[in-house]
Amino acid sequence: MDPRQTVLKKIRYFLEYVLFLLFYSLIKNRTASGIYRLGKGIGTMLYHLSAQRRHIARINLDIAFGDTKDDREKNRIAKQSMIQTAVTALQFLWVAQDTRERVHQLMDPESENLELLEQCLARGKGVFFLIAHFGNWEVTGIHLGYRKISKVHTISRKLDNPYLEKFVMDLRSASGNTVFHKDESPRKIMRALKQNSCVGVMMDQNAGDWGLFVDFFGKKASTPRSLAVLSYSTGAAILPLFCQPTQKGKYRAVYGPELVLEKTDDKQQDIIRWTAACEKMLEDKIRENPEAWMWIHRRWKARPPDENGSPIY
Repeated sequence: MDPRQTVLKKIRYFLEYVLFLLFYSLIKNRTASGIYRLGKGIGTMLYHLSAQRRHIARINLDIAFGDTKDDREKNRIAKQSMIQTAVTALQFLWVAQDTRERVHQLMDPESENLELLEQCLARGKGVFFLIAHFGNWEVTGIHLGYRKISKVHTISRKLDNPYLEKFVMDLRSASGNTVFHKDESPRKIMRALKQNSCVGVMMDQNAGDWGLFVDFFGKKASTPRSLAVLSYSTGAAILPLFCQPTQKGKYRAVYGPELVLEKTDDKQQDIIRWTAACEKMLEDKIRENPEAWMWIHRRWKARPPDENGSPIY
């Protein structure tokens, strides 16, 4: 890269970080209810001002629900989903100060079906958490770290801005969790499972041309295969973990039910079948509470090679 471009990029990253710190200074001392109200206001504003994201959400809702929901209901879900996304982002920043206390303000101390996690860990082969952008997934991960039931590892994409990356990494690991980046060797995950740790894997985003195309709300969607591949190889349990909204800005961690999947003589078909089972689990949960999921992501962007139609978005 041109040295001049490198310098300009560093300056841009620093200025972005300064603006971020300015915004953070305006919200860090608010109350939990104040953060919720602010997030609700920002989410509502984004719904009305961001025609592109609103359009993506409506396309996704049309794919998922077809004629089973009318336009008014789909618009309501899209709006509430954008509000939840804004609230999630603000709450994640808000807990950077007095993290333990603030996380406990947002999360119900009693998790649902926690005994399922304990049963999976008792086998000694590690646990994969099957998770999605549902409720406040970020705060749930930090909360789980404080429970000290097992070592928890999460997988995320490294941010381009190194200053923001450090802020986010420090926050995600505040309760003792470890963060793996998507471009790191899967050997780290294998090592964590051998130590009977838990690894959280997001399975609800577009995986591009390299993913497996399995049904999601009745339409093929590119999906990461890594969870199925590694669970198949290691025997690690697959346990769904959802962050269920309970009231205004509050949540409860809900575990299970565990996905118990059988092996056959055809490993490749098993991997496809296991991946499809993971997506069906996510789909069922989202159907129960569609407002809690992030509909503004282009989930069906990548298309199977045998489709020759026009782009969805």
